[in-house]
Amino acid sequence: MKHLAPVYRVTSPGLLLVGLAILLQFLPVSCTKDSADETPLPVTRQMQVWLHRVNSIEKAQHFQELYAGFELDVHYEPAFQTYVVKHDFGDTSTLTFSRWLGGINHPERLGYWLDFKNLSPDNGAAALAELLRIRETFNLKTHPIVVEASYPLVLKPFDTLNFRPSYYIPWFDPTLLTTEDELMYRDLILERVTAGDNGTISGYSDQHGFMQKWFPDMNKLLWYLDSYDPVLQDSVIALTMKDPKVEVLLVAEDYPLQKSNSSR
Repeated sequence: MKHLAPVYRVTSPGLLLVGLAILLQFLPVSCTKDSADETPLPVTRQMQVWLHRVNSIEKAQHFQELYAGFELDVHYEPAFQTYVVKHDFGDTSTLTFSRWLGGINHPERLGYWLDFKNLSPDNGAAALAELLRIRETFNLKTHPIVVEASYPLVLKPFDTLNFRPSYYIPWFDPTLLTTEDELMYRDLILERVTAGDNGTISGYSDQHGFMQKWFPDMNKLLWYLDSYDPVLQDSVIALTMKDPKVEVLLVAEDYPLQKSNSSR
């Protein structure tokens, strides 16, 4: 299984100490016979913090030096035979993913999480072929490209070189679930990820405890969109990064040209 690069945003003194501790793990040490004979400790994978809903070129340009990756919403449009960047089905935007990528500096250095809103059996093959073309055109080979959708079986063909398919689990408030509800969602998700042979699931940060409980060994992608306050965000980041299976946590920024909100 491919892993995402260990880069994440740090904004508070507490997280700076965490970052310093991680950096010290990689500083050179003197080599002695005793240390050479010891088995090196495994390096813990570190979570990345990416920016949620970067659906405009202006927003991407504004934050391109501050985040290691962006999440954006895409639809595959048969009329254009390519991806259009937009969230809502009724949106008449014609901003293509290729034009979006062309608007930022060195797009190959960033990671991308594509929330694929209309992936289906009808457009899956064409969408995969077009994404392969875009990847080659912009040399997007440094970081895996997350392709997220609610249809695990249709995601399966995307499990290829440099793509990371992720099953977007149904939304529910874990605090309101009965025992029967919890088991129902567990069985539903298990059935779907098994059918689609998915190794990654994604969901809201409030669902993290449920995901840890029932799917502890699966890779996880999460989003926290409840606040723009960096102090609150950093507290969630610090808590979430304790789970080594969480690879990316999305956060929101109050950007004037395109305000993020909690709606996915």
